[in-house]
Amino acid sequence: MTVDVVVPVPLDRTFTYLVPDEFAPDVSCGVRVLVPFRQRKLTGVVVAVDLAADGSTLDFKAKPIAEVLDETPALTDEMLRLTRWMADYYVCGWGEVVRAALPSGTEVATESYLRRTEEPIPEDWTNHRRARALLADLEEHDSVTLKGVRRRLGTVPLRLVRKLEDEGLITMETRVSDAAVTVKEETHLRLSEPFRSPGAVRDAKEQLRGSKQQLVMEVMAEFLAQGIDTPRQADVVHRADASYSTIGRLVEMGLLESLEMQVNRSPLDDLGPPAPPPDHSFHPHQAAALEEITEAITEERFESFLLHGVTGSGKTEVYIAALKAARAQGKTGIILVPEIALTPQTVQRFRAHFGDRIAVLHSRMSLGERFDAWRHLRHGRYEIAIGPRSAILAPLENVGLIVVDEEHEPSYKQFDPAPRYHARDVAVMRAHMNDAAVVLGTATPSAETYANAQNGKYTLLPMPDRVPNAAGTAVTMPEVKVVDLTLERKKHRLEGAMSETLYEAIEERLAREEQVILLQNRRGYAPVIECEGCGWAPECTDCAVTMTYHKARGHLRCHYCGLANRLPRACPECGSHELTQIGTGTQRVEEELAERLPDARLLRMDLDTTGRKNAHHQILERFRTGAADILLGTQMVAKGLDFPRVTLVGVVSADVGLLLPDFRAEERTFQLLTQVAGRAGRAELPGEVLLQTRNPDHTLFRAVKHHDFEGFMTHVLEERKMLRYPPFAKLTVVEFRGPKERRVEEEARKWTGVFRRHAEQQDGPIEILGPEPPMVGRVKKQFRFHTHIRVPRTAEAPALQPLLRAANESYGSPPRGYHIGIDVDALGLF
Repeated sequence: MTVDVVVPVPLDRTFTYLVPDEFAPDVSCGVRVLVPFRQRKLTGVVVAVDLAADGSTLDFKAKPIAEVLDETPALTDEMLRLTRWMADYYVCGWGEVVRAALPSGTEVATESYLRRTEEPIPEDWTNHRRARALLADLEEHDSVTLKGVRRRLGTVPLRLVRKLEDEGLITMETRVSDAAVTVKEETHLRLSEPFRSPGAVRDAKEQLRGSKQQLVMEVMAEFLAQGIDTPRQADVVHRADASYSTIGRLVEMGLLESLEMQVNRSPLDDLGPPAPPPDHSFHPHQAAALEEITEAITEERFESFLLHGVTGSGKTEVYIAALKAARAQGKTGIILVPEIALTPQTVQRFRAHFGDRIAVLHSRMSLGERFDAWRHLRHGRYEIAIGPRSAILAPLENVGLIVVDEEHEPSYKQFDPAPRYHARDVAVMRAHMNDAAVVLGTATPSAETYANAQNGKYTLLPMPDRVPNAAGTAVTMPEVKVVDLTLERKKHRLEGAMSETLYEAIEERLAREEQVILLQNRRGYAPVIECEGCGWAPECTDCAVTMTYHKARGHLRCHYCGLANRLPRACPECGSHELTQIGTGTQRVEEELAERLPDARLLRMDLDTTGRKNAHHQILERFRTGAADILLGTQMVAKGLDFPRVTLVGVVSADVGLLLPDFRAEERTFQLLTQVAGRAGRAELPGEVLLQTRNPDHTLFRAVKHHDFEGFMTHVLEERKMLRYPPFAKLTVVEFRGPKERRVEEEARKWTGVFRRHAEQQDGPIEILGPEPPMVGRVKKQFRFHTHIRVPRTAEAPALQPLLRAANESYGSPPRGYHIGIDVDALGLF
């Protein structure tokens, strides 16, 4: 018996292994196995089983698998098909996709541990620079991993390690590491069979001499009366103020039983029970949309829907009703939400309808929480998964509905590491594989999705009206006003980041005890520090960007790699003390607001204030309960929030992102401004939006002001068609990176040349641009070059993926320390 296995390496192939007889009953497709791979062991997944083969027909000597790690397959046949499609479409290794589909921390692998012996260094090694550095490091650090040595010293070739081992100067030991996360268990207690009644407990107490033993039995009886027959041992000890030895003695006496029970680690435990759902009656557009979606679910027919509803139109209620229809059919569901919009408010709305049948998956969960959510989804305890892009790989079976909320969000695209997939497009494919319905919901569809709806690939479900308020009155869209900052400055009505017009509007709301949301999509205090004497600006030593000043901690921080330095008191170039703080971040706006409105209660929500677990929830809960008047933040405040007393939204700098050298800059800015504008006036109170800009005549602001999505998108699509950009072409960006700029450029030109030769053999048009350095040419000590490949989105255009794979095969592997990443359907140019 042989099996084909994929391992988590960037290789587009499977590997064949023998199955020892003792493992044969446990091996099937989707099971994780520990396999030898070169000089180590890796966790792989079985993707094919050949019961008749014994390895004798192979043209190489197959190795046996070392261990079977699962009792039931970790991946279903459907997930194996989906991950295979992702590997083919996004041009990466199947094993890389499988790794993304499995919970982090469950891998079993081997590590190489190095130790310095007592052998003296021979003279012929004393002039070997790398060998001296390695030996010195091992003398300083006893028994360390090869990975740790490379982290400190950089490149350490394995052949050098082998030579030093042969010379007896070091030893290398291979050890199998345990998985970083496993099932967690804790001790529970239970009254023994004869003592599970109040009278029996009283009789048992009379036989006990110790007061603590008697108190423990009383506590156990109290838990039993509350319907808890197996309380946690820690809770019993705490309530009885007893010791663990007292518990142990009662177990020995046969009065109590000790049980080890699995713990379900869930972030939902911190939220408490959700409020009862309101009784909604659907308006006509909601009802029409739901009817079409439900029909597809009931008929088990694949169909893609674009639910195009303005902000406040009730899209979430349609999602919930459609999910109920899927559950009524015995189907499961996946709800994708952008990470920044995955608020407790959103989760609780679904929990109010589906209770504890929901699992949440997101990056801020601990390894244990994510593992427990994954295994309970896999074994059917949960039927609904809610989360950001990775939730599309949730291990659910019998999927009937997939929802992609805010489908336009760029956070649905994975950038690094591979697979560089778009969760929206994977959602459409997964729905197709399951004969399921997929709903793409948004107020501002992406150009690609809107074009698909226009050409009939997706079914368009318009919802142009807001949901009526509690009194049944129609809720209108907020009035949007554009504030010309250049004109405000001429009128001496602009000091700092905010105009008098915006301040006056805020003061009006504070006087009426209403709430305000302010968007400034830059964190920190000042994006740039510049010396007035010589023009010096502090740059990150590892990235080709200037560092942002964070006043709260008094340091400069790189927003690409996280490097932090103290702000110098004087310019290191000329010694001048005149260091100007240019630009405005959320910290600066917060400071100006506190000076101008000292009595206003202010909350700031950005990456710096939401780093702690549950900080996001705590900030929003304080704002929801009226403990704050103003919520200031980055794009975190633009989505997924519904507060009835918010009547004013102010955008401090609406130009942020608009002038970036990217063909999607206008589209993304329009989407962000429209989304944040939609936070205002969502209930009885009317809303107003003020956009501060230095480009008031820009087409985009006219469209936002008049809530004119169709007019704006018509302009965008005309421009894209003329320039041959998506959705009228497929764009692939190939990134080359490494520590030496010249070598990166050489490898980029070499690979691009190989690809050009393959492309020239095709009949259809393929446009190749580059390689050239992107706008940020160095990130985390890695120099970068990009090659852009565009293919028309027509039937005559050649398939790009086979050409990319052929180029990779002809080029071979990049040098050690250098990397090539292929981004199919790239979202940006830098």
